[in-house]
Amino acid sequence: MKKTTITYFALIVLLAVTFYFALTHGASKVSFTNLTNTQLNILFNIRLPRIFSDLVAGAALSVSGAFFQASLRNPIADPGFMGVSTGASLFEIVFALIFPSMFLGKIFFAILGGCFAFLLLVQFQSRMNPYKLIIVGVALDAIFSGLISVIAPEKNAGMSLATSTWTTTICLGIIGIIGIIGTLFLSSWANYLKVNDEELSSLGLSAQKMRLILLLLATILASAVTANVGVLAFIGIIVPHQGRFLVGHDYDKLIPFSIIAGSWFLLFVDTVGRTIIAPDEIAANILLAIIGGPVLIAILAKENRGKSYD
Repeated sequence: MKKTTITYFALIVLLAVTFYFALTHGASKVSFTNLTNTQLNILFNIRLPRIFSDLVAGAALSVSGAFFQASLRNPIADPGFMGVSTGASLFEIVFALIFPSMFLGKIFFAILGGCFAFLLLVQFQSRMNPYKLIIVGVALDAIFSGLISVIAPEKNAGMSLATSTWTTTICLGIIGIIGIIGTLFLSSWANYLKVNDEELSSLGLSAQKMRLILLLLATILASAVTANVGVLAFIGIIVPHQGRFLVGHDYDKLIPFSIIAGSWFLLFVDTVGRTIIAPDEIAANILLAIIGGPVLIAILAKENRGKSYD
């Protein structure tokens, strides 16, 4: 049996097991053998929206990270800490303070904020190498985070997985699923970007156009996630990084892997966070930072030894 087949089979099994555990465990355990009205309410109005948000957000952030890495030719590029997600969060919070009841407006402004941060990065792209561009992105992230702290200093400002409702889940699902399907059709462009721009031009292909479209789609996905469940960094690094090890560097294989693995990974992390010290929770973004930090260091160490991920 091929390594890729085994990988996908293992992911599907893990996803199914984690889905069942997430559905039945939490502050209170739920048994399907004797469901009460209270338990039904917990299942359908609290846990299912959160689980589906985990699945869509995890997939969207994973493919978003993969497209950022392909476009910038950098294995540590991730909208989660390059200013895109925090730019989306800043614009969303500002709009929410002005028009608190217009939920769809908040989503639109979050996407607008993500695109604004993306356009700022594009201005520096042609003048900097990929690693200096990452530093610019981190600086933008710090600026936007500081502004958020000034504008909305409350501890729980903005959205989070814990605030997931059917309204936020459906909105995220519509934008996320359409965008994720788009990444499947455009995955071959990510492969083309492995070739230098001059060679692509000789083949009649515009590297700049492909790069711009991939980054824009990745930005919209990351911004939509931020608008509905908050800023979640490192998924876009962790999942594609593991995917390159398990299924290879071909983006036609890496993107489908990232969709499934990203869905499972965020569901797993969020489930651990809300069950390990139940009834209290550890936010998913905290656990992702704990996991993502060492992964980021490992990637940089391998890059320093001359090993490429693209």
